[in-house]
Amino acid sequence: MGRGRGGRCRRAAQATLEFAVVAPIFLVCLLGALDAGLWALENSAEVAAVEQAARAAAAAPASPLAQHAPDAATLTALVAARLQQLLFGSRLVAWCEPDPHSGCGARPCPARPADVQAAFGPRVVAVCVEEDDPPPCVTPPPGTTGPYPPYCGESPTVTVRLIGYVASLVPPGFGFAAQAGEIPTDIAATTHILRFAP
Repeated sequence: MGRGRGGRCRRAAQATLEFAVVAPIFLVCLLGALDAGLWALENSAEVAAVEQAARAAAAAPASPLAQHAPDAATLTALVAARLQQLLFGSRLVAWCEPDPHSGCGARPCPARPADVQAAFGPRVVAVCVEEDDPPPCVTPPPGTTGPYPPYCGESPTVTVRLIGYVASLVPPGFGFAAQAGEIPTDIAATTHILRFAP
């Protein structure tokens, strides 16, 4: 009788020890899988939103004769409804220079997600818009044919970027979230601007 009870106690102690070793590993793996799934969902939504914003900027929807694509504040409002629910725990902002006349002026896009964090704090994703004019055409050097430099005379391009840090489920230092429960994001779409001559 004493042996049976002692054997049960040893098995119970062994099961408790095994659980104590395996449970934390299982929880870290579970959080990592949830975080990876959440990252994939957010990334897919960000790609779709950037493409939508690039199309809107390229079409200059205010007027077919418009001379400028929509600014970052306008595009942020356009994609905010689509992204805000999926970027839970993160804030979406326009990356622009405040302009007293138009509200949102041109500002060079940040080079790194850390630049957005320095400007707005943690867990912020910024919508940034940059327009680039093609180089003017010049007389090609001897032996060179076609327009020079390449792509001169084409329509301008607009680039829309989502850059910053999105919130993460995994504690700092584990998995993707190596930076205080955040995952860096930097997604861009570039397209030609559609302009019509008056």
